[in-house]
Amino acid sequence: MFWHRNKRGLAIVALAAALIAGEVIGFVTSACAEFWPWAASVSVLVVCISVGWCLPNARYLVLMLLGVTMAWRMEAARLDVEMKSRRLGADGLPPAFDVKVESDVAKRRYRRRDGWMVNFNSHIEGMPVKVVAPVVREGDVPKPGETWRCAGWLSLKKSAHSRYACRKLWVMHENHMHRIEAADCQRMPSVIYRRMSDVLSHHAGIGLGWCPDLASFNRAMLLGRRTDAMFEKRDVFAAAGTMHVFAISGLHVMLVAGFLKMLLSKVGLPSRACAACTIPLLAAYVMLSGARPSAVRAAIMMSLWLGASLFGRKPDMLAALGNTALVVYGTSPALIFDTGCALSFAVMLGIALWIRWSSQFATPLDWMRRIAAREQSLGDNRRAVALLTWHRRGLMVLGALGISCAAWIAGAPIAARIFGRITLGSLVANVFVVPIAGGAVILGAMGIAASMVSAPLGAVLNNLSALCTWFMERISEMVAGLPGLAFETLPWSWCDCLLWYLAWILLFWLLARHLPPREFISVTPWNGGGESADADEH
Repeated sequence: MFWHRNKRGLAIVALAAALIAGEVIGFVTSACAEFWPWAASVSVLVVCISVGWCLPNARYLVLMLLGVTMAWRMEAARLDVEMKSRRLGADGLPPAFDVKVESDVAKRRYRRRDGWMVNFNSHIEGMPVKVVAPVVREGDVPKPGETWRCAGWLSLKKSAHSRYACRKLWVMHENHMHRIEAADCQRMPSVIYRRMSDVLSHHAGIGLGWCPDLASFNRAMLLGRRTDAMFEKRDVFAAAGTMHVFAISGLHVMLVAGFLKMLLSKVGLPSRACAACTIPLLAAYVMLSGARPSAVRAAIMMSLWLGASLFGRKPDMLAALGNTALVVYGTSPALIFDTGCALSFAVMLGIALWIRWSSQFATPLDWMRRIAAREQSLGDNRRAVALLTWHRRGLMVLGALGISCAAWIAGAPIAARIFGRITLGSLVANVFVVPIAGGAVILGAMGIAASMVSAPLGAVLNNLSALCTWFMERISEMVAGLPGLAFETLPWSWCDCLLWYLAWILLFWLLARHLPPREFISVTPWNGGGESADADEH
């Protein structure tokens, strides 16, 4: 029953799962990475056979083979880099790599001589790299967008969680690096967005000079600007399971998308026009917040969800999530090793499945709608309106609690495997913190916009946003202080995680066989005295 009702969305999720499974198989069998051209040929052969013989289910096999091919291709490139990094070049120098400056360049004084030590982020064959090099002259400092040839040694920390963790490229002498491609840094999109982000960060702090910590929290929630205040409170928010509200992630992107769509609809734009305008504005917000991977993934998902209405299709959260996973893991198979990526997809999938699953059963508050329908039939419309109002509020509380539980169930085994910690307090804290975070983000966005027209009005809205942030901080401290809600555990194995999910799937399957189905109780709309009954069916 559940499969047939959500067949389209679940089919796309299954396709994404087939691709991810293929990539996992490819990385596990990395000893065969040199045979990736053969795997690509087999994939093309299977595509031809499936098209010629009209085999619809062969697409899962095709995606699995494609995942194996991409993983082997990436492993082959990594092994080549590893082999190159262990050998001297033909000139007797360390191996040289061409790297592009992909971040701001940090610079500090070099103690042993007159000069600086600089570092910046880049990639070598898909592997993240942090380049550390000495610089003598100010004019030799790399700038964002430039390409440099650096001769040095690659190192990987012993505590690295995967073979694709960030490495360091140590350049031992200033003469071992030189610029091979310059860039017009003044016109680079990243530089432009950085300057715009600095302006918005200034407006987000208007009126909050009395409390710099709250101002820094507001900037972190709205623009992803991390400060020392955030790191001082890291343990408190981590123990309460609420650290996610201060990172630009799916929560913030969804809130901003909803806020933008609401504003555009108030202007009078039709639904399709609202979606068409919201998508580029959402992309601009993600760029302004630093284009963090979690925000980019959430923006892709929201764009797919909003874009469905542009083509006359019904928005489907499961379909949007599955297509996003195909795009993300299809373009970067190394994200298989990224904990944050796996956690965000698992949590979003858990929430989407919970919403679809729970909507087919009756709720404990259905008696209010029955009484409201009876009272309306007897002519007492005011009492019916009051009951419907309380029913709506109760459903909001139950929905928040259900979503919090679904997110915890989906993310707990991954957190236990990577961090060795299970946080029960997040079940309670997120019920209150997430709605307050939504208010803080919306008020902060309104404060930034208002401060450009009227500084006093912007200060008022910024202080209201800071008040929400203060409440979140107090709730997190209270939950973190309760004993027994966060405890350490041994890192879980993949088998433990699989058994956890299978146990919950079995439990929900058993519940589906015994829970009463959803009731359809219709209440006739009524207008009078400034009040109206809710006509939605439940």
